[in-house]
Amino acid sequence: MKFRDISIILLAFIVAMIASMKVFLVFDYKRDFVYLSEIQKSIDLLKNENSKLRIEYILLSNSLSIDQPAKEGISNEKD
Repeated sequence: MKFRDISIILLAFIVAMIASMKVFLVFDYKRDFVYLSEIQKSIDLLKNENSKLRIEYILLSNSLSIDQPAKEGISNEKD
Protein backbone atom coordinates (compact mmCIF):
# COMPACT_ATOMS: atom_id res chain seq x y z
CA MET A 1 0.00 0.00 0.00
CA LYS A 2 2.79 2.37 0.86
CA PHE A 3 4.64 1.68 -2.43
CA ARG A 4 1.41 2.33 -4.35
CA ASP A 5 0.87 5.70 -2.65
CA ILE A 6 4.45 6.79 -3.31
CA SER A 7 4.23 5.78 -6.98
CA ILE A 8 0.94 7.65 -7.43
CA ILE A 9 2.38 10.79 -5.82
CA LEU A 10 5.53 10.52 -7.92
CA LEU A 11 3.48 10.03 -11.10
CA ALA A 12 1.29 13.03 -10.23
CA PHE A 13 4.40 15.12 -9.60
CA ILE A 14 5.90 14.11 -12.97
CA VAL A 15 2.64 14.94 -14.77
CA ALA A 16 2.51 18.33 -13.02
CA MET A 17 6.10 19.06 -14.03
CA ILE A 18 5.42 18.16 -17.65
CA ALA A 19 2.23 20.26 -17.69
CA SER A 20 4.02 23.28 -16.23
CA MET A 21 6.82 22.90 -18.78
CA LYS A 22 4.25 22.80 -21.57
CA VAL A 23 2.57 25.95 -20.27
CA PHE A 24 5.94 27.69 -20.05
CA LEU A 25 6.82 26.72 -23.61
CA VAL A 26 3.46 27.88 -24.96
CA PHE A 27 3.76 31.28 -23.28
CA ASP A 28 7.38 31.59 -24.38
CA TYR A 29 6.33 30.83 -27.96
CA LYS A 30 3.54 33.41 -27.73
CA ARG A 31 5.92 36.05 -26.35
CA ASP A 32 8.39 35.39 -29.18
CA PHE A 33 5.59 35.51 -31.73
CA VAL A 34 4.39 38.89 -30.46
CA TYR A 35 7.96 40.20 -30.49
CA LEU A 36 8.51 39.03 -34.06
CA SER A 37 5.16 40.50 -35.07
CA GLU A 38 6.22 43.91 -33.72
CA ILE A 39 9.52 43.66 -35.59
CA GLN A 40 7.64 42.79 -38.80
CA LYS A 41 5.43 45.86 -38.34
CA SER A 42 8.54 48.02 -37.95
CA ILE A 43 10.06 46.49 -41.08
CA ASP A 44 6.87 47.14 -43.05
CA LEU A 45 6.79 50.74 -41.84
CA LEU A 46 10.42 51.26 -42.84
CA LYS A 47 9.80 49.68 -46.26
CA ASN A 48 6.86 52.05 -46.75
CA GLU A 49 9.00 55.04 -45.78
CA ASN A 50 11.80 53.80 -48.03
CA SER A 51 9.45 53.55 -51.00
CA LYS A 52 8.13 57.07 -50.32
CA LEU A 53 11.67 58.41 -50.17
CA ARG A 54 12.57 56.59 -53.39
CA ILE A 55 9.57 58.15 -55.16
CA GLU A 56 10.50 61.61 -53.85
CA TYR A 57 14.07 61.12 -55.03
CA ILE A 58 12.91 60.09 -58.51
CA LEU A 59 10.56 63.07 -58.70
CA LEU A 60 13.30 65.45 -57.58
CA SER A 61 15.83 64.04 -60.00
CA ASN A 62 13.29 64.26 -62.84
CA SER A 63 12.39 67.82 -61.95
CA LEU A 64 16.08 68.76 -61.80
CA SER A 65 16.71 67.18 -65.19
CA ILE A 66 13.73 69.09 -66.62
CA ASP A 67 14.87 72.40 -65.09
CA GLN A 68 18.49 71.96 -66.19
CA PRO A 69 17.96 72.81 -69.91
CA ALA A 70 15.81 75.79 -68.96
CA LYS A 71 18.53 77.10 -66.64
CA GLU A 72 21.17 76.55 -69.31
CA GLY A 73 19.03 78.49 -71.78
CA ILE A 74 18.68 81.41 -69.38
CA SER A 75 22.41 81.48 -68.70
CA ASN A 76 23.13 81.49 -72.45
CA GLU A 77 20.78 84.43 -73.00
CA LYS A 78 22.58 86.51 -70.37
CA ASP A 79 25.94 86.02 -72.07
